[in-house]
Amino acid sequence: MKRRDFIKGTLGAFGSFFCGGLIAAPPGWKHEGTPNLVFGVISDTHLRTTVWGNNPGANWPTKYFAAALEYFKAQNVDAVVHCGDLAHRGQVRELEFHGAVWRRVFAGGPEPVKLFVAGNHDVDGAKYGDFVRNRYPDETERAKHVLATDMPGHWQRIWGEKYEPVWHKEVKGYHFFGRHWGVEEADAIRTLGSWTPPSGGSEVPRPFFYIQHRRPSAAVRRGLLRHTGGVAFFGHNHWSVTNWNILSLYNGRLPVIQCASCEPRGCAALVGDTWITKAKIEGREQTSRGRQGYVVRVYDDMLVLERREFGAGGSLGSDWIMPFGKTNPHPFVRSELQKVIGEPQFRDGAKIAVENLDAEVPAVKLTIPPADANPDSRVYAYEVTVQGPEGTKPLCKAVYAAGVNLGMGHEPNDGVTELLIPKSELPRGTAHTFTVRPLTSLGTAGKAVEVSEE
Repeated sequence: MKRRDFIKGTLGAFGSFFCGGLIAAPPGWKHEGTPNLVFGVISDTHLRTTVWGNNPGANWPTKYFAAALEYFKAQNVDAVVHCGDLAHRGQVRELEFHGAVWRRVFAGGPEPVKLFVAGNHDVDGAKYGDFVRNRYPDETERAKHVLATDMPGHWQRIWGEKYEPVWHKEVKGYHFFGRHWGVEEADAIRTLGSWTPPSGGSEVPRPFFYIQHRRPSAAVRRGLLRHTGGVAFFGHNHWSVTNWNILSLYNGRLPVIQCASCEPRGCAALVGDTWITKAKIEGREQTSRGRQGYVVRVYDDMLVLERREFGAGGSLGSDWIMPFGKTNPHPFVRSELQKVIGEPQFRDGAKIAVENLDAEVPAVKLTIPPADANPDSRVYAYEVTVQGPEGTKPLCKAVYAAGVNLGMGHEPNDGVTELLIPKSELPRGTAHTFTVRPLTSLGTAGKAVEVSEE
């Protein structure tokens, strides 16, 4: 059975919500009814007017930014968060690309509330290399094309709203704060400190949201903790949200959530390998480049994050759920997340194929069928142990699962993963046993499959 058919079948068998996003929640928690607030989150779209090499006639496609907005529109979002780095080289035209796409997608309304912050490329883009200087050698002319020359003016013209270094907006009774790149942290901390949250009269505190481009510093995080219910979003690192390690807590109470890149090159960067397996993970350059983001749904008693891929489309795995109020331990604590993420398993009858390659560098090729028998526990990597004759030191390798950054059912080659091991690395001897174990990004492991080769 092909993997996309398997996924389709399991979605039907286990039930699904929100276009196939499976729900992973602490035991006893589930959301019901209509959310109070829905907003999309993207980051690091990096649209630019030219490709590398300063070819002035080319530009990066806007299709991934457009695809994200189209999906948000289909989900009837009330607002869209952008965590910064819209303009790759800090050019006016690059921000105008975004404005044109936004107006096209939301033509005729309703238009979501824009919750955008500038990143380092928006503010400092002109400093990256000699690109802008070479393209506009005259300083007066150059100033017309650089956003930072008049960020308030360009922001007002393109987005139709005032540029505020630190802004505070309310959407359907929920409060959002944003800090642009280059603005003093103290300004954001003062804004948070002067805000008086609405009482509401509910035992469950209503969350509020903070947005900036880079991970908030300890000082900003402490400022957020002055009030109950803060949730922070940031971008900058381009790390894939298929890796659950990007969820973090500050002081056990403040969720700090990384958002992946939605730029044309995609978010190939992965993080936290040493938390997954002690072996070096191979195939970093072969990981598929997803263009990712979130749809966030806010209920009276919980927050639900749907992880989405906007290139080929599809869910990036089970949704992340965070109940509000006093929960001990917090559901985003690593030990609790490990309970939710489960253990990926090979399907019944799965077999590992071993092939000897007599190439310029003799190698053994392992062909690994996809593991995902539990839909809530998507495989992230495979750990491979090669055992030789008794007394020899085993070899330990690991490889990312094929299409780990893509939506479920959209992996290349139906999710089959290959690993090449140079014969020079194998334990001495002619007989070897290969043991393959599927892993999640939090290091939980399924049952191993074993094969021997002479």
